[in-house]
Amino acid sequence: MTTTTVRRGALAIEAAAFSDTGPRPENQDVVRWWETPDGWAVAVADGMGGQRSGRLAAEVAVDALAQAGPLRSLDDLRRAVRAADAAVRQRAQEGHEGMGCALGLLVFAAPPGDVPRWLGAHVGDVRILSRAPDGTLRLETRDHTPAFARWEAGELAFDAIPDAPGANRLQRAVGHGGEPDVFWLPARPGWRFALLSDGVTKALRWDELAVALAGPPTAALDALRRKLTERGTDDNATAVVLEVHPAAPEPTPNPEDTVPHPPPWAPAPRRGAALPLMAALLALLVALAAAALAWQSGRREAALRREIEALRLRVDSLRDRLSRVEEPFGPSPGTPPAP
Repeated sequence: MTTTTVRRGALAIEAAAFSDTGPRPENQDVVRWWETPDGWAVAVADGMGGQRSGRLAAEVAVDALAQAGPLRSLDDLRRAVRAADAAVRQRAQEGHEGMGCALGLLVFAAPPGDVPRWLGAHVGDVRILSRAPDGTLRLETRDHTPAFARWEAGELAFDAIPDAPGANRLQRAVGHGGEPDVFWLPARPGWRFALLSDGVTKALRWDELAVALAGPPTAALDALRRKLTERGTDDNATAVVLEVHPAAPEPTPNPEDTVPHPPPWAPAPRRGAALPLMAALLALLVALAAAALAWQSGRREAALRREIEALRLRVDSLRDRLSRVEEPFGPSPGTPPAP
């Protein structure tokens, strides 16, 4: 069993698959899923039983689908299946005349700015089923066989199709010009889908499928395998079950728990590389302090000079006033002038 979980926007897709050879000498079923530019896709191809190179036809068809480019619309799915048909027909001309396969394709498409949806396409008798959250199981495809057409006409019960004449005769097949039927469904949480090869659907009744598909993907596949073992099958048996869930929100980092670290491109610090930088910074600080002291000292010296000059002027003024007080009327007669 193979499992995967894919997150697309607000939705998460949980998928599981198995492909058993059964009593056949070769498993001619191929199952594959892959990511697309706008979503996710899964395909089941069933090589035509009794035909030469059935396994090769299934592999070539699925390879062509995976390389078909964007799968955003029903027209894209038609184009992809036609490309698969052309690839199988081209390969058949290399000594594999008559090879072909049935095919089921389911795509989760979520183009930017558009509503997410499921797109489906099928050729032949690979069936695609949907299960609603209320448990309603619905067949989304119709087998391209005479037996299925008789059921549609009301001539057969549904569970009688596998044993009716023409149940194994495909009226459409990839590699034989088979044109696909296509459909779309809304993509909503709680829905479950299954892609089943005819080795499963011919061995189990509809009510047995409903019971098995009531569980999540891995449990559903386990239930299908148990029932196939009990009932027995004469063909390869392949099943894919997937379920849509709301995507869990991505965790938001707590700033308090975040340890800052250098970006991955930052060179690792060398030991001792910080010492020259610290010495240069210290020298710069000393120079700035000396300049500040010099500037401050210059200001003080200039202020001191101005203060001394003002005191000198005051002294001269007082001396002049004092001389006037001692000789208010000028020098006395006969007094010799001052030298």
